[in-house]
Amino acid sequence: MHELVLIERDPSSYKSWPGLIKKKKILDRSVEEVVDKYQGFEGDLVSYYLVEDDLEEYKSNLSEYLKYKNLASCFILHLLSGSTTQPSFLQTQAIKVGYDVGFCDGETLAIYSSIFHEILFGHFEELIDYKEKLNESFLFPSRDIAEAYVRLHDQMSAEGKEVEDIVEMTIYEVWRHKC
Repeated sequence: MHELVLIERDPSSYKSWPGLIKKKKILDRSVEEVVDKYQGFEGDLVSYYLVEDDLEEYKSNLSEYLKYKNLASCFILHLLSGSTTQPSFLQTQAIKVGYDVGFCDGETLAIYSSIFHEILFGHFEELIDYKEKLNESFLFPSRDIAEAYVRLHDQMSAEGKEVEDIVEMTIYEVWRHKC
């Protein structure tokens, strides 16, 4: 699947910042620096569009997203999951920033990044150890590393550890829109 999402970052006045400061796992950076550097899907999912074959509809949705992006602290991501091949136009419109693990639900406008919540600001050392494998965007640099992480996460869930397992985790190839 190819999903186009518009996400608004939480402002520094966000009610959870004090808790994030206490749980920060990247010790040489402030919470603000970690959040700014992280290029995955964390914040409020403002809008979601499942990209299919209708190029005109895609362009129309993208145009709307670009208007919103300019009005608020929003950013646009292309999320590829499953066996989706990269659309040819993506190379010119977006930059690949890595792989995130979690879920993005267009129906409920809910998003969850396991990297953000369980590695960068988590409490299980086994998962936090993966911070050493993250790239400069605080995402996984390869699908192989993301798959190993999901296997460990699933194993911990099967052992009864209280990892986030309400829904099955998906690996997303993340592309940040250039504009």
